[in-house]
Amino acid sequence: MNNPFEIINARLSNLEALTLQALDCLRNTATAPAPEIGGIELAQQVTRLSKPRLYALVSARGIPHAKRGNKLYFNRADLLAWVNAGKRGTNETAANA
Repeated sequence: MNNPFEIINARLSNLEALTLQALDCLRNTATAPAPEIGGIELAQQVTRLSKPRLYALVSARGIPHAKRGNKLYFNRADLLAWVNAGKRGTNETAANA
């Protein structure tokens, strides 16, 4: 005759394994990188500029973008590089030059 506690222990082990597997899955989805290519919303998020300002920059070809049909696409890395290129030096940097 089987010990009922062995059956309970086996089921608890199975539940523990399933719980750990679900937690691993949640951790992997929570740390997924942000999309590298996106629309105007991505550009707003990265640059903190308004939609009208972004559209003006696109029209003047002042911001890196791509266009397919009527849809604008922005690359996160290109936007970050564009923002960093506009950095100004500090007073210390100017004094040392």
